[in-house]
Amino acid sequence: MANSILVADDELELIKNMSLLLQELGYEVYTATDGETTLACLKEKKPEVLILDINMPRLSGEDVLRELGKLGFKTKVIISTGYAMSDETLKERILKNFKVSAFLEKPCSIEEIDYVIKEVLKEE
Repeated sequence: MANSILVADDELELIKNMSLLLQELGYEVYTATDGETTLACLKEKKPEVLILDINMPRLSGEDVLRELGKLGFKTKVIISTGYAMSDETLKERILKNFKVSAFLEKPCSIEEIDYVIKEVLKEE
């Protein structure tokens, strides 16, 4: 059975491209373009990995993380953001307040995404 991944981002072209590439790599992929849809998909599909953009409409990525914590989901979270991770304030705030497995800085290659997903799936 393929590992399942939810890609949550408000950039439609990014979601489309990433979904196709991840499917080619053998993952089962779900998508969401806003925070509310992300939470609904998490509840319904229960993916193993969530690739989450921080800046999304309706509910931000941080709001989604807050809800994940309240609901007790075991989904591994990879933060994907266009903000430079050199903005340590953002990264530190997220790491301090939420359980996050990895960070990806956009743009990134599919090889990098695949590597990070595989590493995250190894976590206990």
